[in-house]
Amino acid sequence: MKYILTIALTFFIFTGNVKAAPLHAYYCFNALETANNVVNAFDNFLNSNSSEGMSTHRLYAFPLNGENNITHCMVAEHSGPDQFENNNNIVNGSTEGQALLSLLNQNVTWVLNGAGTPILSAGEQDPNAPVGILIDIKAKDNAAFVKSLGKFLNSANPNGSITVFEDTFTGVDNRTHYVVINGSSLEEAMSNLDSSLATPEGQSYLQRANKFRKVMSRSLIYLVKSWEK
Repeated sequence: MKYILTIALTFFIFTGNVKAAPLHAYYCFNALETANNVVNAFDNFLNSNSSEGMSTHRLYAFPLNGENNITHCMVAEHSGPDQFENNNNIVNGSTEGQALLSLLNQNVTWVLNGAGTPILSAGEQDPNAPVGILIDIKAKDNAAFVKSLGKFLNSANPNGSITVFEDTFTGVDNRTHYVVINGSSLEEAMSNLDSSLATPEGQSYLQRANKFRKVMSRSLIYLVKSWEK
């Protein structure tokens, strides 16, 4: 894979208190036996002077994700298309960047890539929350799904955060959106989901939800490391 980052197209449909970067590019791979090599490779590049001007990157592990062959995803947080182009120029224009790409190709099996734009959120967002639940969604009626979910999230008050992304560039086949529910622990992340859905607004949303969306899968994710820029 030549590029670490995917092409960025930014648009905003902000409802709620969205503080995430306008677009998250994700590169997902299998590194079951070489995860430490991957972390070291990113450490060497993103902590070097050659990475000056790069955007923040976060590496996530996927210990529970069903039949999916993904073990990790690297997420790059873009402020916009210019940031994407700047990142690509830095990676592809430096010896250290080329070394990173070579090491990654030697140590991982690439599975998928894509990008999503945050469109809805609830709670106090912590980009370094250690645990998350990732829910893949296929919207049958995009407008109805966003409107109904936005109304529900406006009334939600989780201890962690709930963020909804719309797939800007397709990653998971047939997926249109994905929801990330974060917490300081697995118990808190699960509680945030259950308690939010147990409210009258949550129950009202669930009663209508099957008409305009299908839940495709749920995955457990852990933050491995962040490289803040």
